[in-house]
Amino acid sequence: MPETPYEKLRVAILDLFYETVSRYPPAHAPGAEPKGHPPYRLGDYLVYQGYLSAHDLISAIQESQGYNGAKPAPLGFTLVTRYRIPATVLAMILLLQALDRMEQTPNLPPQFLGEQLIREAYITPEQLAVVLEEQVSDYEQGQWRRIGDLIANHGWLDAESLTTIVRAMHS
Repeated sequence: MPETPYEKLRVAILDLFYETVSRYPPAHAPGAEPKGHPPYRLGDYLVYQGYLSAHDLISAIQESQGYNGAKPAPLGFTLVTRYRIPATVLAMILLLQALDRMEQTPNLPPQFLGEQLIREAYITPEQLAVVLEEQVSDYEQGQWRRIGDLIANHGWLDAESLTTIVRAMHS
């Protein structure tokens, strides 16, 4: 029986997940399964998979929100730079989160460009993982680049196509 596009995407993301876990094994024992239904929050996935302790998650959230006078930063960046979560693992967890959103709410449109692009097979999960990692690296060097700009820089889609896709998402 032929696989549906969704099933192919699911297999690709899970294969990438298992490859990532084998390259970057978790530092902690797996945490408790998150409460509620997927999709879970980013930190919940990381604790559940054993990449972060529950205590470190609380500290990372506080740091990313700019507690104690620090400048607020995206949680993913804080996790990579201060809690040594490999950017590859962060990208993979974001792909798992997107997969869970697609499974749990298939009729809702994606809220992020990357999710739309993999859902519609404009790019592969591997390509999205690459640009998510690049985005973290760029932020670490003091600049924030949008996913669409990074995708266009690789030549996977041109700027005009990306603009059309973004407009369709917002309409």
